[in-house]
Amino acid sequence: MKTIIILITIVIATTIISCEKLYNTIWVYYDETKCANSWGTNENTLENERIKAVEEYFEDKGVKIFAVEITKDGTLEFCRACHCRTGNRIKCKIKESDLSKMEKEGFYQ
Repeated sequence: MKTIIILITIVIATTIISCEKLYNTIWVYYDETKCANSWGTNENTLENERIKAVEEYFEDKGVKIFAVEITKDGTLEFCRACHCRTGNRIKCKIKESDLSKMEKEGFYQ
């Protein structure tokens, strides 16, 4: 019985690891704006809601987002217009083949 459980665990772990390696992935970055983000969030939107909005927006565009992080290492602009940058940077892990789609949305590598 223990052998079967160990074997099943190894098979599941191998499957999970091999699925992650099907794609060459890269990280892309977007300097968040106060309210001109394509996915409809603004600087007052909660972080978990912003992450969900980014994932859903790009899912609708056919881009698989493997991970999203929001960091505070972007450029902060001291203005109140929608296009002004908040200082937050949205980082997304994507398939390398989706880079051009992300670049059209203002992301860079």
